[in-house]
Amino acid sequence: MPKTTGGTDSRVNTRTIAIFGGYSVGEGDAAYRFAHDLGRGLAEGGFEVVNGGYAGTMRAASQGAREAGGATIGVTCPKFIRDACGPLEPNAFLDEIVPATDILSRIETMMRLSGGYVVLDGGTGTLSELGIVWEFVSKGFLPPRPVVVAGKCWGDLIAVMKEHRQSSVKHLHVVDTPEQIVAVLAEHAVCGTRARYTPATASGLDDASATVGLLKELVERFVDERDWQPFHDPKNLSASIAIEAAELMEHFQWLRTDQLAGVRDDEGKMAQVREEIADILAYVVSFASTMDIDLASALADKMKKNAVKYPADEFKGRFG
Repeated sequence: MPKTTGGTDSRVNTRTIAIFGGYSVGEGDAAYRFAHDLGRGLAEGGFEVVNGGYAGTMRAASQGAREAGGATIGVTCPKFIRDACGPLEPNAFLDEIVPATDILSRIETMMRLSGGYVVLDGGTGTLSELGIVWEFVSKGFLPPRPVVVAGKCWGDLIAVMKEHRQSSVKHLHVVDTPEQIVAVLAEHAVCGTRARYTPATASGLDDASATVGLLKELVERFVDERDWQPFHDPKNLSASIAIEAAELMEHFQWLRTDQLAGVRDDEGKMAQVREEIADILAYVVSFASTMDIDLASALADKMKKNAVKYPADEFKGRFG
């Protein structure tokens, strides 16, 4: 079973390549064999492989890398990539799964994880990935790294862009075979230290990847499954916020100031504090949904008012 991860709080030396490509090819297709051989070649060359985590060329590259003993990462998007039965299952050749909250953050995660990119034949999804990666590299939004393009889809597009703006193809490499791709990446890919993902919750959510909307959806689904909507009115929810806040305060009651830091070192105490703050957040999120309050904009508006009420140059380091 692959591990599901999130967050970025440790750093290791890695050589990672992101592969973008179509999902509709099957095991008997030439495009599948190409991606499979590419994954194998990258693994044999000492690279780990990251891709979108599902079927088609994603599965093929993961399979090839796995068979060669390489590491594979799938950046999935369970909220958006789904069928009538729910989120699609990631392919079986992944060592690590990183769930993204939306399509754009999925592409951004793959870019950030990698020191080089390969774009294979694909449809509009692959076209959008190529456009974003190409833009970030050619405009210098990322440090220089190779964008390797293979297949039949992109030749005319690249020729037009080269004629229109020569500088846009500076880091672009057009090749024909998996062996050529590996050779280009061995020479040009960025290698070294980068953030690696560390284990998160079973849901794959963490502060870096979750949105307020996703948290609202999580709580709303829990409430809907139990038909608790009649009980989640503003009166009950506001009272619940206050009650849970009081329960949080109990954990710090009578502690001296010099004892507060010790709470973080007490695993049992921290587990209780974590549950209390989660209860408070769940009721706050549910209250906001019930009252149709956009939490992000409400907080931003209040912080603007606070900035006027408490100017930084007057209140720096003091409360009044």
